Amino acid sequence: MPSIYLFPVAGLLTLICAYLVWSDVWKNSVADTASKKPIIEIILLISITLTLWESLKLEPVTNQGIHFSFITAVAIATFLVQGMYLIGLWLHGIRGLGLFLLPATAVPLFLAPLLPESYSERWIHTSSILESGHLMISLLAYAILTLAAIHAIMHLQLDHALKKKKISPLMKAMPSLFEIETHLFAQVRWGTALLAIGILTGLTWQWVEFQHFALFNHKVLLALFSFGVLILLLSKRKKSGWHGRRSSHMVLASYTLLLLAYFGVKLISSWLTP
Repeated sequence: MPSIYLFPVAGLLTLICAYLVWSDVWKNSVADTASKKPIIEIILLISITLTLWESLKLEPVTNQGIHFSFITAVAIATFLVQGMYLIGLWLHGIRGLGLFLLPATAVPLFLAPLLPESYSERWIHTSSILESGHLMISLLAYAILTLAAIHAIMHLQLDHALKKKKISPLMKAMPSLFEIETHLFAQVRWGTALLAIGILTGLTWQWVEFQHFALFNHKVLLALFSFGVLILLLSKRKKSGWHGRRSSHMVLASYTLLLLAYFGVKLISSWLTP
């Protein structure tokens, strides 16, 4: 079996974790979910290990620098997101995030064999420590903002349910609005800081390598717009105490721009290129 087809195996293990979390929501039994925490941690750890192992088999790091194909970049980003979630399980227990994050992270693992650049030439080549550092910091910022986007979705759903006074088992399985918002803005602050460093290291690398800034590159523009939305959100929250649905919508808008910058445009152009 080709190595790349083991990514869906990791996706299947992730879906098993999602099923264990969702099954207790359907039964309206939060206590049972907590008792399954060790099982979920073990299965998720195996999935994460398998994802990393298969990514390393694609030789993303060589003596010349980092060499990512599209599938490698997606797999490493998924590995980072799931790794952060696993750390959250160890520190805080099951708090509802896995209801949305686990199915969402299983999707790219299942789609791995179908991605247009799975077997083609490398997508990203780095030739310096500065460029490699920029790439890894950018992926880390993306992973943290993925968690923030999931929390934003949870916030919108719970806020809507509370206003309509329709508290389903799914809503009961979520943390309180206060807890969700606390985690959301902590992740936004960390994500914004890392994104700022990623943008600065990227621009610095452009100047060192080419003696000019490629500011009108789609990746740079989308990343700058995403960063601007986050800065506006943090500024308004500090000055005016912004919170609630408006904040969640801004987080989702910023994340969408970042997703397009890092993966979306490249994926579309790959499909359109003969």
